[in-house]
Amino acid sequence: MDGDVVKVSAPGVDLVLVRLFKSTVGQKAVVAVTGALLVAFAFAHMIGHLQMFPALGGQEGYNLYAEKLQSLGAIKWAVRGGLLLVVVVHIRASLGLVARNRAARPVAYGHNKWLAASLGAQTMRVTGPLVAFFILYHILHFTVLAVSATGYETMDYALRDGTGRVVADVYGRMVHAFAQPVLTLGYVFSVGLLGIHLSHGISSLLQTLGLLNATYRPAVRSVGPLLAGLLTAGFAAVPLAILAGVIQ
Repeated sequence: MDGDVVKVSAPGVDLVLVRLFKSTVGQKAVVAVTGALLVAFAFAHMIGHLQMFPALGGQEGYNLYAEKLQSLGAIKWAVRGGLLLVVVVHIRASLGLVARNRAARPVAYGHNKWLAASLGAQTMRVTGPLVAFFILYHILHFTVLAVSATGYETMDYALRDGTGRVVADVYGRMVHAFAQPVLTLGYVFSVGLLGIHLSHGISSLLQTLGLLNATYRPAVRSVGPLLAGLLTAGFAAVPLAILAGVIQ
C-alpha cells in the first residue's frame, strides 16, 4: 500500500555466527584454531620441561622457571582458564563433527579406504579420549597434587640467586615421580598416544586453514608427523633421562 514501509528482516550478525559455528565448515574451523592453540601450548610446555637437563638449567634453573610461573598470580589463572576453555571447545566441536560424519554416512564404505588412512587418522576417536584422560591425570599429579604425590608438599629448594628464597622443589617432584619405572613407562606411552593423535591432527588443521594446496601439499603434510614426533621425543626425554639416571 502507498505510504507503507516494507520492512525486510535479515538475520543479525549474532545469528549468522551461530549458524556458521554450528555448520560443518564452522566446526572444522573451530577444531583447527583451538587445536593450533593447544599445539603451541604443548611446545611451550615441552621447552619448559627440557630445562631439567643439566646443560639447560638443571635443578636451579628448572625450579626458578617454575617459581616464576607460580608468581604470575592472576595472569597464571587467566591462562589456565583460557586453556580449559580452549580444551572444552575443541572437544565439543570434535564430538560435533564425529556425530555429523556418522549421520551423513550411517553405512560403512564398501571398500577398504579406511585401511589406506594413516595410523593417526584411523585412531583419532580412540587417542583423543585417552589423551584427555592423560592430561587430567597429569594435572592431578603435578598441579593439584591429588594422585601419586605423597610427600610433594614438603619438598622445598633454596634458590642460589642471592635472595635466600625457598621455593617448591618441582624438579625434585619430577625426579621422585619418574624414578618409578611403571609411572615413567605409563607417561611415555601416553605421550606416544599424544604424538599419534597430533600426527594427523596437525595435518588436518593445516588443511582446514587452507595450507594444503597442490603446490606444496606433500611438504605440508609431512609437517604434522614431524612436529608430532618432536613433541613426543621432547616430552619422553625427561622421564626416560630420570629413569636412566641422567637427571637426578
